[in-house]
Amino acid sequence: MARLIILARNSSVRQVNIAGPITTIGRSGSNGVCIDSQRVSRHHAAIEWTGDSFVLTDMGSRNGTYVNNQKVTAHALANGDAITVGDCQLRFLYSRMLPPVDALRLMTRPGELLEVDAQMARSIVRRLPERRFVFAR
Repeated sequence: MARLIILARNSSVRQVNIAGPITTIGRSGSNGVCIDSQRVSRHHAAIEWTGDSFVLTDMGSRNGTYVNNQKVTAHALANGDAITVGDCQLRFLYSRMLPPVDALRLMTRPGELLEVDAQMARSIVRRLPERRFVFAR
């Protein structure tokens, strides 16, 4: 799941899940992510799922859109990217976690060594039924 952590000036930190193929960012209440700041354009930027990545596109904003301090018109986002719109900081977070059942199936496939995210592995283990082993002597 993809999400934005929003660190707006003069307001608290909040998190917004990115849902749907396009999420718009701007000052207008019609945006998926509404930011109350005069330095943010009414329709500032959009994040679009292209099928294999999320792409941030500036929508002709007055103050520009920045990713990791570089001005962009369009940019494929990576986990942890810092986005600046107007005087607002956003952090893009995304992980391609599999549903627990699929992840467990992949982890237990015999003969293959798979790299598993530690947090995901702990999450899966917590969901497994407790097993007790009895060892015979």
